[in-house]
Amino acid sequence: MKKTLALMMAGALALLLGACDTQTTGGDTGKSSVTVSVAFPQRQVSGSGLTPQGVPWSAEEADVKVYNEQGILVESATLTRQNPTGSFILENGTYNFEVSVWNYQRQNEVAWGRETHTITRSTNLLLKPKTILGDAWLSFSGNGILSPGEELNLRLWVVEPGIPVGSSNGSFPLDDYEVSYQIGTCTQSNCSDFTPSTAATIEAQSKIGVRIKAGQVQQNTSVRVKAVVSGLGSNHQPTTLTRFSPPIQLLVSGSGVGVTLDFNPPWVWLSTPSPSYGASVPVGQAVTFSGSASDGETQVTYLKVYVNSSEIPVNLTPALPASSTTFTFTFTPTTPGQYDIDIVAFDGAGNSRRFYTHVNAQ
Repeated sequence: MKKTLALMMAGALALLLGACDTQTTGGDTGKSSVTVSVAFPQRQVSGSGLTPQGVPWSAEEADVKVYNEQGILVESATLTRQNPTGSFILENGTYNFEVSVWNYQRQNEVAWGRETHTITRSTNLLLKPKTILGDAWLSFSGNGILSPGEELNLRLWVVEPGIPVGSSNGSFPLDDYEVSYQIGTCTQSNCSDFTPSTAATIEAQSKIGVRIKAGQVQQNTSVRVKAVVSGLGSNHQPTTLTRFSPPIQLLVSGSGVGVTLDFNPPWVWLSTPSPSYGASVPVGQAVTFSGSASDGETQVTYLKVYVNSSEIPVNLTPALPASSTTFTFTFTPTTPGQYDIDIVAFDGAGNSRRFYTHVNAQ
């Protein structure tokens, strides 16, 4: 009886130990908790830049699908900007994690990625899908006219699907595309006949733009900058976008044409010992006025003096045109009464200023 009881206790202990061996959570036969997340840009972050920048600014939702080694879907979840984290309980093993990121109201898929991870223990995965190329373009400030030796900086803009050309906040992740630049000429509107040119050179380049420098040309030449942008396409395969800048005009040395608009008339004023406004002067005695006129933009080109609507001679030093001149003129009242005096100065742009004074002859 005692022997039988001992055997029964030994068997029970063996069963208990065997049961304990099958309840592991870290071995190949166990299960692990896997937490996945996507780094959505935080719109409430103030200042410059995005923290973190894992997907473009337009990202709103991300579908995460988990496939086993046989390609069977075993788990899925939808993450959002407000709740960017999800959790799965997976049998330890190797899985493919596929992420599709969507913009507002799921109008466009803006990023995608597939990652393979071997799960042996509880872990956290920050999934990093690549942003899908939607479009790209080059832009620059100014009129795009360069004289020899002048430089021009062009900015490259890359956007995800659903963002119109010309509208960008610069949130496309720089790690998600490559770019190369080339300078050339073309006659077709779509630059299908693009031909490399040495009329200008590339001085600096990066993923955000390129700076070029005009060389010496024998005749005025129009060039364009070509940007070849490569990244992830909407079919989840590598793709390439070729884009051309607006035309850039390279001028022959000395052929630069500047355009200046002058809307400001010259200045005119009297100085002592000119008679004051409305002063009394004797009939039959010469009256002398002196003053100055100036124009710092297109210079004073001529100056006229009228006494009672009749033009009289004026002495100018220096002679016109000049940026500044002094003048004197003299007239003799012959009869009593008021004498109206108008001094009119003109500049090179056709602007004029009229200065008025008068004296009373007695």
